Amino acid sequence: MTRPFIASLLSHVDGQVSREVVLQAYREAEEKHGVRIYDDHDARVAPGAFKPHMPISEERVRTLTRSWEQFDRALEPLGRAAERNLVIRSLGPFLSDTGLWVAGADLAADHLFIFRGGEVGSWTADQWDQHLANWAAVTQYRGRDDWTAERLVECVRSAPRYHEWTKLLRNLIAEARGVGVRG
Repeated sequence: MTRPFIASLLSHVDGQVSREVVLQAYREAEEKHGVRIYDDHDARVAPGAFKPHMPISEERVRTLTRSWEQFDRALEPLGRAAERNLVIRSLGPFLSDTGLWVAGADLAADHLFIFRGGEVGSWTADQWDQHLANWAAVTQYRGRDDWTAERLVECVRSAPRYHEWTKLLRNLIAEARGVGVRG
């Protein structure tokens, strides 16, 4: 079953829905779930989930993630249980609601996730895929509770027109942040 948001992405690719309509739907999904995604990041700088020592702006977090030393002074790791809770509370519902089951190498490895509660997610492709597999098992995605990261990546990449809509998604993320469209 294709989720409505994925259907709208594909409708835009097919010229049936305007880019503005799809961009607005994307922004609404981010707002609903308290997740903001930025595309100018290298997850190897600070992999994992973190919380700031004190409240800081999204722009400051983005600046900090470009330097491990600065990042380390301003944010601290959440810990495994809190990171898992962040996925269960915020990220997983966002992915399920939108249908944005995307392999880590196709999204997370170069994207930064900032959550309404101030948490920051910066996952390598492998970390992301493991979180998605755990979420898929918890929610019994496609009727299964035995997901592994490898099986989930294979499954999501086999979705109809996956590469088309993930390319558009990456462009929409950049556009939503005012960065512009990438080719």
